Amino acid sequence: MNFYKISPTTRAAFSFVEAMLAMLILGLLAAGVFMMISESNRGTTSAYQQYLAEQLAREPLEVFRFLGGRKVLNNQSQELAGYKFNEWQKIVESSETGGIKRPEDATKFERRITLTPLNKDGTEGVLIQVDVRSAAEGNPLGLETGQQLSRSAILVAQP
Repeated sequence: MNFYKISPTTRAAFSFVEAMLAMLILGLLAAGVFMMISESNRGTTSAYQQYLAEQLAREPLEVFRFLGGRKVLNNQSQELAGYKFNEWQKIVESSETGGIKRPEDATKFERRITLTPLNKDGTEGVLIQVDVRSAAEGNPLGLETGQQLSRSAILVAQP
């Protein structure tokens, strides 16, 4: 027994207006999803650039820790392990002297290493400050213009 009767004038299809309304709703949903994905990619890229800048700032600190405070103090007026002091240095993908390989994106940054000799009660040391800034157009660090990422460490000269 059939409870639903289809009259000859009733059609079992969508009207043009209903189809267009459905497409409009799907289009708005797709645009929203696209915007969320785009913003997520932008955030991921920014986080990666900040992480890379952090690693580029820490790299010379770790190399100098390995070399020791005495060697850094004795060579502060010249280049040490491929690092120049007191000048902005463009970062290269791989270091010939240190053998350090960096990602290609590292070339978007510059770094300056500043050494300050310290002496307290006959104990010698050196304050090492590393500043990293963007060398590329735009601002991959997400900082305001003129700002930079800075990291520092104190090495004590061991006898």
